[in-house]
Amino acid sequence: MKHLKTVCLCLLSLMVRKACFPSEPLPVQRIIIDTDCAIDDFHSVNFLLSQPAIKVAAIIVSEGTLKPEDGVVKINSLLKEWNIDSIPVICNSSRISYVPSWRKLNQPLKWGRSDNDAKCDDYDQVLKVLFEGTEKRDYSLICLGSLSTAYDLLDNFPQYVSQIKRIVWYAGSIRPIQGFNYDCDSIKANKVLSSNKIRIDIISNLRKETEEFNKKFMEVLNNSDSRLSDIIGRFHQQPGMNKNSRCKNDFMKDELVAVYILNPELFDMNINLSDIRIRFVESYHLPAIMEVITDLVKGTYRFKKNVAFNEFPADRQMYNYDVRQIMDSAIARYGHDEWKACVITDEFHGHLGIFSIVGAKMGIKAREIFNVQPDHLTVVSCAGTIPPYSCLNDGIQVSTGATLGQGTISLANDTLNRPEAIFTYREKSVKIRLKEEYLNIINKDIQEGIIKFGLADDGYWKLVRRSALKYWLEWDRNNIFDITYY
Repeated sequence: MKHLKTVCLCLLSLMVRKACFPSEPLPVQRIIIDTDCAIDDFHSVNFLLSQPAIKVAAIIVSEGTLKPEDGVVKINSLLKEWNIDSIPVICNSSRISYVPSWRKLNQPLKWGRSDNDAKCDDYDQVLKVLFEGTEKRDYSLICLGSLSTAYDLLDNFPQYVSQIKRIVWYAGSIRPIQGFNYDCDSIKANKVLSSNKIRIDIISNLRKETEEFNKKFMEVLNNSDSRLSDIIGRFHQQPGMNKNSRCKNDFMKDELVAVYILNPELFDMNINLSDIRIRFVESYHLPAIMEVITDLVKGTYRFKKNVAFNEFPADRQMYNYDVRQIMDSAIARYGHDEWKACVITDEFHGHLGIFSIVGAKMGIKAREIFNVQPDHLTVVSCAGTIPPYSCLNDGIQVSTGATLGQGTISLANDTLNRPEAIFTYREKSVKIRLKEEYLNIINKDIQEGIIKFGLADDGYWKLVRRSALKYWLEWDRNNIFDITYY
């Protein structure tokens, strides 16, 4: 049973290892929103603005439900509600083929308490700033209306196309592609869809019944107390929202686009075999999507950074009693990344070991030097395959994501084992080695344990555990290593 428990814990650690140590600060996604300012757009834009993990680089207002100049007023009003003045607002003057009948229903609806700012930024200048900065950045273009803006970028700004990693677009139906977002400018939509230049992810509610969704959404909204629920709640309290059934029930359309950006794993996407750049939704997990929206509205949503956990366990009672004693201090001194690395290393390694902890600290230090997330480093370890030095390898694998399974960690060819490794990123390398004074302390403790208890006695492993906890808490990764740059 003990062996089975260890195997299960190892599997769990491998599941969460890859994504639970982000070193790069949020945001993690940069997007440009293109909206025609329909009611479902209002929800979707608010969902995205509420998340610090999403960097909205610009908002483009295109004709659709509203004229673009009228939509600009509503976007400016909404940004004031969020106290945001750093997002440029652009007006796309392209016209669509027909005016929707529901325009007059949406025109009087206010997106915020201030409703008189028609100022917009210069289209060309904003694109130049976004795409021609000193740091080349990629963006997702989120199209909540027609594809006219996407067409304009392809046709008039081809130099920027390579930096648009994908278009995410909502369509009323998939097979065939139909709905207002397509029909209002089908010529440009067809040109974009057939361009074979940009990946396009097409989201749809697949014409599913939305009545139950609408009811649950309003229940959650009325029972929540968050900044997002306050902004959306005021919007829904307007007289115009209650007078017309289309306004009251215009849900589960573009809202799905926001959920897809945040939690793409909830959507089953297929690829168009005739053009593999086009992907379209085949089905989606509605109960899970409703949970996401519920958490967003309540203000309890957590952007997924891990593989299995929504959040890394932070409850003290989930840890053994001796580990609890160092938990708060270790996190305060060295941060959550190192804490997570050391915790998962312990479970993966099978016991709380000294050199495995040193390896975890070493891997975190290497990632800090190169400022990268897991899975970006290749490692050559000098620790060999014989304990105790080889225990270093487990901590390095967990903390860097360089694993035997991925073929990104290997052993040095020499036969002199030592607590040292060479980390490489983009042809630059650094050698990190445990300082001699710290190695001597470890060797002394291990030798005393062997003399006192012998390797087979549980007293030895208790001593190792106590020493490992002591070093975990007291040894600062910024002080314990010799570092050589190549």
